[in-house]
Amino acid sequence: MAGIPSAVFRAALRSGAAILAIAALVGTARAQPVTCDVEWAPMRDGTVLATEVYLPGEPGPHPVIMTRTPYNRSPAAPLAASNCANAQMIYFAQHGFVALNQDVRGRYRSGGVMDAMQQEANDGYDAVEWAAARPWSTGKVGLMGGSYVGLTQWQPAKEAPPHLAAIAPQITASDYHDHWTYVNGAFDLWFAQSWMVLTFAGEQLVRNLEAAGVPQADLLATTAAWYADARQRLLTDWVWQLPLDAFDEFRRTDAPYQDLAPYYYDWLARPNYDAFWAKLDVEGRYGDVKVPALNIGWWYDIFQIGTVRNFQNLRAEGGTPEARQGTKLLMWSQCHACPAGTKVGDIEFGPDNQVNLNALYVRWFDRWLKGIQNGIDTEPAVRIFVMEPPDTGTTGGGFWVESETFPLPGTRVEPWRLLSGGSANGAGGDGVLSRGLGQGPRHASAPADRFVYDPSDPVPTRGGNMCCINDLNPSGPFDQRAVEQRDDVLVYTSEPLKRDVTVIGNVKVKLWARSSAPDTDFTAKLVDVHHDGYAQNVLNRVVRARFRHGSKLPPSLIQPGEAYEYAIELGNTATVFKAGHRVRLEVSSSNFPHYARNQNTAAPVGSDAVIEIAQQTILHDARHPSVLELPVVPSVRRP
Repeated sequence: MAGIPSAVFRAALRSGAAILAIAALVGTARAQPVTCDVEWAPMRDGTVLATEVYLPGEPGPHPVIMTRTPYNRSPAAPLAASNCANAQMIYFAQHGFVALNQDVRGRYRSGGVMDAMQQEANDGYDAVEWAAARPWSTGKVGLMGGSYVGLTQWQPAKEAPPHLAAIAPQITASDYHDHWTYVNGAFDLWFAQSWMVLTFAGEQLVRNLEAAGVPQADLLATTAAWYADARQRLLTDWVWQLPLDAFDEFRRTDAPYQDLAPYYYDWLARPNYDAFWAKLDVEGRYGDVKVPALNIGWWYDIFQIGTVRNFQNLRAEGGTPEARQGTKLLMWSQCHACPAGTKVGDIEFGPDNQVNLNALYVRWFDRWLKGIQNGIDTEPAVRIFVMEPPDTGTTGGGFWVESETFPLPGTRVEPWRLLSGGSANGAGGDGVLSRGLGQGPRHASAPADRFVYDPSDPVPTRGGNMCCINDLNPSGPFDQRAVEQRDDVLVYTSEPLKRDVTVIGNVKVKLWARSSAPDTDFTAKLVDVHHDGYAQNVLNRVVRARFRHGSKLPPSLIQPGEAYEYAIELGNTATVFKAGHRVRLEVSSSNFPHYARNQNTAAPVGSDAVIEIAQQTILHDARHPSVLELPVVPSVRRP
């Protein structure tokens, strides 16, 4: 068939094209076995995409659940690639759906060359309409999956394919410029590089070797050697390279390493929001989305801001009553590409911190694809897990709450002022976090704190909302006390709380600051200090000074020595700051290698290797109140 790489097609015939009786792999929920075959879905340009088609044992047609993924083969284990034996797809087929597992363009068995993200609107639209027209289909199609596989849902959903009936995007974004590739103007360096190593670049190497006809043993050896070398060099070399655009591993020209991920450089070359990013942006397009979305996210996920925005805005602006009224939000505690389970980072949140997603998906798609009135559309729109960090040790807990809205009814924004005696440097300093907008304690009446930001000695990343190679640079909550010993980290801490404070919603920081540089970064990190002193990170984000007016607006350099207010959206959480705990805010100018370092110059982002040291001043006098804003819900307590 035209468009199918011959080597890939032969591999598909060997591994998955024959019909398989596979119900025995996961049990026999249905009397008849599920069967699977690989079919080829044609796109509008003639490229064909490999699609594993899992058919129920009962005669069809049936509604369709589709996942469109680049992840059916991992460069870490190429021989373990998907082979018509996807347990989740089998589960869906056992429950009366045709389940489709499709390789996106340019990945694994599919034809074409990958143009990451940009390709998914048209290809997703075509894939939905192809699936609707197949003889085994009723014409109703749903999409599901997480991360990039969430992107492969939102991109076609905003183009409104006629036969798309519902989506279930998990841990994905709303704006693929901000809070995906960049964060308030700062390049998400660790995500961009580690994601490419873990997935796209390594997969392209495998495809290059296949296309060259390399024997399997040599293919595996070459891939394993590259992957091991990349893992070793990520933290020791790659993230440190300046200028940022001098890093060339993903655009090499020597075979078989050529063009492993050329789109990485498209992203790096576009720090400003432009037509490239606008094409991908879901924000502003919710009125074009005609179907309900089951939005699933995690509190320590890298994309949780987008997950919540997608829920809120589709409920308000969706293009049909079903999209507005049927859309849901489900959030609990986990982090991106982290080990599965109820433990997140250092903290165990207990047996309630989990969800049976397969069962939920079946209920969701039973309602929207089969028309079964099972009540899911009349249940509360929001279901969230509220974290209860431990007093001592690392074993906490939590509980679930439901609501029709997020933020929850009764939420009030409480300001906490940053104050000090002028020496808030490190946890041993005199920084104070004072509830309310009053003057605070008399000993904390200094107008400002100062620190030196040296990009050659950045504040190290310790957990947080990150992705992707968790064993090298782990995500989630960890003890921040070592970070808080640095003089370039300002630490503002409350008195021990007299009663529980339940924080649910979007946490923000308004920071007044001066810098000696024409451009710089400011970071903020919300921390829960336990009874035993363990300093657990809750949320953190960054803002680049030239993007202080917003990531979608043109950048504007600052005047050295002038005071500016910076608004930092830390993200969403649901956590209890328990009685006896202390609320803490860290302020600095780097979080590396999570975010690329600001070099404190006026040069275009990523264009040179010049580093300048910046003198930073955080203001907190009456004219320049720097404030942490916590969304507090007094009515929410453990049932």
